[in-house]
Amino acid sequence: MSPARFNRSVGRGPMESKLRQLDNSTDRLRSWTAPNPLFSRCAFLKGVEGMVHSIDQQNYKFEGTWGELLGEAKSNSPDYAEALEATMAESVDTVLRAQYDLSERERPRPHHVVKALSIRQRADLILWIQQAFSTLGLDESMVHGVALNIDRLVATYGGEEQLPQGCLQVILLAVVCTEFKTDGFSDHPDKEWKQILLHMTRGQVPMLQILRVERDILGRLRYVVGLPTPLTFLRSLTAHLCHEEQAGYWISLATFILELAMLEPEVQHGFPHAFLAAGALAASLRVLDAPERTRQELLDDVMIWPAEESSEELLVRCEEELLQLWIRCKDGLVEYHHVFRLLEAKFRYQSKFEVSHLSPAGALKVLREEREPEDFRDLALLRFGIAGSLRQCDPVA
Repeated sequence: MSPARFNRSVGRGPMESKLRQLDNSTDRLRSWTAPNPLFSRCAFLKGVEGMVHSIDQQNYKFEGTWGELLGEAKSNSPDYAEALEATMAESVDTVLRAQYDLSERERPRPHHVVKALSIRQRADLILWIQQAFSTLGLDESMVHGVALNIDRLVATYGGEEQLPQGCLQVILLAVVCTEFKTDGFSDHPDKEWKQILLHMTRGQVPMLQILRVERDILGRLRYVVGLPTPLTFLRSLTAHLCHEEQAGYWISLATFILELAMLEPEVQHGFPHAFLAAGALAASLRVLDAPERTRQELLDDVMIWPAEESSEELLVRCEEELLQLWIRCKDGLVEYHHVFRLLEAKFRYQSKFEVSHLSPAGALKVLREEREPEDFRDLALLRFGIAGSLRQCDPVA
């Protein structure tokens, strides 16, 4: 399944009104970047997917060339959707494995990301991207794509130096420019992506300068862009849940957990992105008391991805780590607690219930209780084996 790109339209209402709303969030970005930096002289250049639309599982339809080819009426037909799903079923596993391999090849090392960009500043950067894109009604998959490419960029320094702070604004704009192009946004009428970029900078950064920086960034990334993100894998894993009554809540909470992970590089890039998405969905299913069969189906799905350890054990570790991160955020033990509160508010608007009333601690306790019997059994077997060995070596025995 190729990375799904939903809600590509630029929100509701005239573009002009949304761009005026964007001006307010632009001031926040400029407040912690150099007021008038010499972007073209930055050191790194010398060497070189408010309102985030929830997923409507019952109204998937093809867009663009597929929609024109197959016909919108057919793509909205339940019978047609089932026939198409059956036709593609044999190819899905192959495509998902290929996406997994590509994601793993390009997954940045988390300690390199942290050394080049502080956790607090990175969280503020992601928050600004979310607010700007939400104002425009763009899909949250684009936020994940921009964040991934920024992490890949800063990781290319190998942790040897920090990202030049005066260049941060133009770097962000260049990465956003690339995301617009790889998402097909450049096909929109009147090149709206250029209009958006100019409003993001209030016209103070020339478009030619953004494009030059984009060229240099692409060189550092070896022109590998448009990669699958954790959200890409989450949407693939949840595609079969469209007939479940509570699927919207499960998917929304899993997306919220992935957004928390995006703020913590050690969690975001410490696991394969496919298993991170599966762990977020598993945590969501556990917190919301989903039927056990849905968890078993999820476990069956992740078996197609290779892992150095047991796929089930890796999934459980991801789930446990994500629940622990959620608890640390609720307790205010992270540097980006203010961003966490804003994410809670966004999820409350999105899913129509209070995320603050959910209990990740209770879910974590249940998870550990499920694992303890196996751990104790292994320990007992180990002790029994040692004791048996000693008895065999003791002549008195």
